[in-house]
Amino acid sequence: MVRVLIGAVVVAIIAGVIGWQWSVRQQAAMDRQQQQINDLQQQLNRAQSDNADLRAKLAKVQDEETHLAAENNALNEAIAKSRLTGKAAEVPPLPYPPK
Repeated sequence: MVRVLIGAVVVAIIAGVIGWQWSVRQQAAMDRQQQQINDLQQQLNRAQSDNADLRAKLAKVQDEETHLAAENNALNEAIAKSRLTGKAAEVPPLPYPPK
C-alpha cells in the first residue's frame, strides 16, 4: 500500500512538473504572439499614416494637373487663333512658378 501511495505521489509530482513546463511554454508563446500583434499594429498604423499623407499629396498633384491642363487648353486656343488670323494672339497670363 505504501508503494502504491509513493508511486502515486511520484506520478503526481511528475505530472505537476510537466504541467508547469507546459504552462510556461504556453505563456511564452502567448507573449511572443502578443508582441507580434503589437508590432503588426504599429506597422498598420504607420502604413495608414503614410497612406493618408500620400493621398493628400496625390490630391495636390491631381489639382495641379487639372490647372495645367486648363492652361494648356488656353494656350492651344491662343495658338489656333493666331494661326487663323495670322496675328499673334494675346497669351493668357501664366502663373509662375506653378502652385
